[in-house]
Amino acid sequence: MPAQPPLAVSPTSTLADRLAPLRDRCAAAWRATPADRPRLGPPVTRWRQWTNARATSRLIDDIAGRVDAYPEGAPARRAWRETVRRQLQDFGETHFGWPSGYRRLLFGDAFYDASVDFSRRARAFDPDLSLDDLGQALRNVWIGNSLQMLLARPVALTSGLFAYSMLYPVTDNLLDAPDVSPADKSHFNRRLGRRLIGDPLPAGHEAEARAFGLVRQIEEEFPRHRWPDVWDSVLAIHRGQIASLRQHGVPMSEDDLLDISVAKGGASVLADLYLVAGEATPAEERFAFGYGVFLQLLDDLQDATTDLAAGHQTLFTQAARRGPLDELTARLARFIDVVLDSERGFPSEHATDCMDLIRRNCRALLVGVMAEQPTLFSRSFRYDVERQWPLGFRAMRRLRRRARRRFQATAQRLQARQGVSSPLELLLATCPLEHQ
Repeated sequence: MPAQPPLAVSPTSTLADRLAPLRDRCAAAWRATPADRPRLGPPVTRWRQWTNARATSRLIDDIAGRVDAYPEGAPARRAWRETVRRQLQDFGETHFGWPSGYRRLLFGDAFYDASVDFSRRARAFDPDLSLDDLGQALRNVWIGNSLQMLLARPVALTSGLFAYSMLYPVTDNLLDAPDVSPADKSHFNRRLGRRLIGDPLPAGHEAEARAFGLVRQIEEEFPRHRWPDVWDSVLAIHRGQIASLRQHGVPMSEDDLLDISVAKGGASVLADLYLVAGEATPAEERFAFGYGVFLQLLDDLQDATTDLAAGHQTLFTQAARRGPLDELTARLARFIDVVLDSERGFPSEHATDCMDLIRRNCRALLVGVMAEQPTLFSRSFRYDVERQWPLGFRAMRRLRRRARRRFQATAQRLQARQGVSSPLELLLATCPLEHQ
């Protein structure tokens, strides 16, 4: 669907003017958030956790078997997909308390179709894209889709959302390459920045050609003279990425680390907002910026162990050097609620379910870190959180290992039978059939 022109843009109030207040407001909210023990839900008995774990184990085996027996013809595949969807819906509602509204959101056709559309387009754009990079980009598409749900817009893969979701995996491949010198990486960043502000630079090499091509896709949907806030948001995340390079160097203060995380994280989802909507109200900007901040902090929590080993500084690595991450993690859990509870004016009739979906997903990510990296937390903190969760932490680790074994074995059979190496690759291979 082509973008429509903005209603009215005040010449004295651009997004560039509003970024600093957004950053300051979010940083102040983080500092004001108490580090009280998180309240994730009512206590869950050990018996309930045990029965949930048994049911999850059976689900893993059943889904792995169904993937292994994926049918050949398009009609059979559609029936297969519907069976799996109903099975997952029923399981989530029975064992994890998912609301029935998830049937329209998480398991809706539009959400699935947007994921398939992105996967197909990403493979066409870069056939050599790794599964990890594809997964990273797809996660950003899902963030954009969640914003579309909240804004009562059609859930779909727009050209701008595709290009933005691909842009930073594409650039990361160059910036993380060990055979590219720091000087060349800095030169690339400067040229990408110039291209983002509109300079018609010719690409100097293949990586630049890919990145500049993605920028051109955004320009085609959002001409700069009509959509200045779109471009201010994209430039803001680029500046945030550059600023984050300082985290690998001389020691930084807690305030400086917070400022970098807030600016980078907030800008990342603010760009998603503008690339799916073109324009936004102040309340929508505040929500998207806060959403991005807590996703960035969740990412920093997940990467705490690897960042420590690599010498990369974040609030969580700094705290981990002093002791357990209990206080900072508790504050993050509370901060997620602060952001999600602060904005209630979204027009979608599904806004409540969508907010619930975001909240549950973020809590699952946080609890998953505690289960997988228990040494980062005190025993009492782990116990307090675990007794509020549908699964015990030991069972979560065991189930993750089981799922990895089962799906690795399935992937090997898929490789031999259909030439694909994972269930995600199977999805990509069957996209044309699904859309005939």
